Amino acid sequence: MDIAPTWLGPIRQTAFVVDDIEVAAHDWASTQGVGPWFLYHVNIENTWYRGEQITMKARMGLAQTGGQQIELIQPDLSSPSIYREFLEAGGTGVHHVCYWADIERSRQHFTDMGSEVVLRGATSTGNEFLYMSGQNGIPYIEFVDPNESMAAFFSQIADAALHWDGSKAIFSSR
Repeated sequence: MDIAPTWLGPIRQTAFVVDDIEVAAHDWASTQGVGPWFLYHVNIENTWYRGEQITMKARMGLAQTGGQQIELIQPDLSSPSIYREFLEAGGTGVHHVCYWADIERSRQHFTDMGSEVVLRGATSTGNEFLYMSGQNGIPYIEFVDPNESMAAFFSQIADAALHWDGSKAIFSSR
């Protein structure tokens, strides 16, 4: 049995593809007590999806529960993506888990284990991301090597969860 290398660290995020992000955020808040939710739009040019250059478009939301970040993704159905692909195949629910790890090292390790690159790109703040085909019932695995801007945003989400009283499910929409 192969054992995950310790350099991967903990799974930092579990992501779910949803049909309606606002409904899903309210459901997570009311049934799981997870919130507040930070909702935002992504429009990331120069993304590579299955070898084709695209602009990745989606609405996303982040919240924190303990040491785990939860991400909700509502794909923009007008453009191709692994999120739209998942939804159109009848999937909602767990889409990927995310590690904060060295991207090239992760790519090599998981390629050697038979995974393939399905999506890669960089945000406007220079944060690189890589999605590879998953294993063990998880459709995809994401790797990010967070920069200071991303780390600060994720800290803001975690801090908001510590002080959240449950009164407002959607804290911010940007």
